[in-house]
Amino acid sequence: MKLTLNFIFLLFTHQVICQITEVESIRKTSDLDSILISANRISIPFSEDSRSISIITNKQIERLDPTDINDLLQVVAGVDVRQRGAQGVQADVSIRGGTFEQTLVLINGIRMSDPQTGHHMMNLPLSVEDIERIEIIKGPAARMYGQNAFSGAINIVTKVQSDFGATFKAGFGENNLGLVYLNLSAPIGKYKQSISGSYRSSEGYRFNTDFIIRNLFYQSQIDVKDGEIRFLAGYVDRDFGANGFYGNETFINQYETVQTWVANVSAKKQYGNLIIMPKISYRSNNDNWQFLREDPELFQNFHESGVLTTEVQSTLLHSLGALGIGVEHNYLTLESTNLKDQSGNGDHLRNQFGAHIENRFVLADGKLDVTPGILALYITDREELNFFPGLDVGYSLGEKFKIFANAGWTTRIPTFTDLYYQDAGNSGNPDLLPERAFTYEVGLKYKYENRHVQLSYFDRKATDQIDWFRQTEDDKWMPDNFSVATYKGFDASYQRAFASNYFIDFISISYTYLNANFEENDFAFSRNQLENLRHQLVIQPQFSVKNFKFSVLFKYNDRVSLDDYYTFNTNFSYQYKRQKFFLRASNLTGQIYKETNLVEMPGRWVSGGVEMKLGSL
Repeated sequence: MKLTLNFIFLLFTHQVICQITEVESIRKTSDLDSILISANRISIPFSEDSRSISIITNKQIERLDPTDINDLLQVVAGVDVRQRGAQGVQADVSIRGGTFEQTLVLINGIRMSDPQTGHHMMNLPLSVEDIERIEIIKGPAARMYGQNAFSGAINIVTKVQSDFGATFKAGFGENNLGLVYLNLSAPIGKYKQSISGSYRSSEGYRFNTDFIIRNLFYQSQIDVKDGEIRFLAGYVDRDFGANGFYGNETFINQYETVQTWVANVSAKKQYGNLIIMPKISYRSNNDNWQFLREDPELFQNFHESGVLTTEVQSTLLHSLGALGIGVEHNYLTLESTNLKDQSGNGDHLRNQFGAHIENRFVLADGKLDVTPGILALYITDREELNFFPGLDVGYSLGEKFKIFANAGWTTRIPTFTDLYYQDAGNSGNPDLLPERAFTYEVGLKYKYENRHVQLSYFDRKATDQIDWFRQTEDDKWMPDNFSVATYKGFDASYQRAFASNYFIDFISISYTYLNANFEENDFAFSRNQLENLRHQLVIQPQFSVKNFKFSVLFKYNDRVSLDDYYTFNTNFSYQYKRQKFFLRASNLTGQIYKETNLVEMPGRWVSGGVEMKLGSL
């Protein structure tokens, strides 16, 4: 398929450039104060941002030592991780009651969205050991990221190693779990580079839940005068039994293999008050789903998607703040044996063009920040131009308190699965309209030394929201737009780091309440409506005594469509010189629960192993 792309992107990141001093220890001052939010079009200090943002820091990751990224995202209330199975095999992630299609996931600002289906957005080619931090933006984000950032965005920031060295990790556990991870870093002068690979497998916790996951991830960075150039490439291969993953619980013999490739080249160059950041990235995904594992030829689907993105970001500093203007192009393709239009064609093409302007004003001696902006979005197969304005406002009440408010319009374009999927129980709808929503939020932030508190109230009104419906149990599921859905709720979070003479190192407590209401429709059954978490509480204390570290993750989830439940995850480690021995247990009390209405999650799962820093090569 012929590609002709000469479209570039000029975009500003709403910030006044700040020099950020690295903090040596979370015990001396909070890591959050020093973090520069870098999710694509945001690049301001965490403490100065006027949005509801949660950060999972590198120190939290080290102490939690989670099995996979899905486990890591569950430490933040308001983020709903709905897993099918365990150990990162497959999961859908949403924010503040949105569907998994309405959340955007990025790696260093690279979109992981797939035109086939949002089920693939967590096919990430990296391990938790490769992550520096995770930035979670709750609320409307289309102004900054375009479509799919309907209810929020998650940006995963990776590590770039500066020294020669190697890390080796090996573990085993129940259900014949085995894992191996290796990272090598080998800088050459100013050229920093590292490569990592991992392998994880299990025979599964019940029939046809075995899996194999292979990751390979490379990244590099070279510093140039007044700038830098980065390269990233990753590959993940997942093979897994999909017992009850799709359709209904009686489909126990399904099987799926998924391979995802990601590559990105980006640069950053400063010319006085002007900063320019060009970027080009490509993501490809191959998916083979089999209805009957023992007889693949009976019924199976093949899908191959590709997304090529070109953009350039730029920031121009001025006396009142910073101004940016930009454009962006996404070229999306899909070849499918199942997702066929009315003419029987399974090859699909979509171009997305965006133009963006935004200005961050810093006024009243730095106490007031106001950031208006707008995104213009044109999508070829929709043949319409839409505008998505937004506004952030923040005001500092002294050094400790800040009040903030933001509002904006967002959109989500139907995937090709929404439009064209066909099988014995489902039928796509090519006449679907894009989803739209208006969201506003008001909140308060408090920070004092190593304490951070955030409170916020949010209200989202969605129109033309997409769900799958049917009139009777014998009908096929079919997606359609329904008129209005409203989501109202509030978030509360508290974080504190303690001094070195305390037994406890760190504690995080977060809670989200959500009330979702849907306008009545003529359908008897719906697949996704009223499946949000109504109450979500997450408590995460971390302790240490000399070389011993211990962490607990308590979660309470009250989902409106399923039984409420709570789980305890624990992690224990002992550091001896360059070796760390770890023991972890997920669902320690063996709760029986579901995160979707089809798949029962595993009971207690214990694993352990060793991690070795091999030092300079």
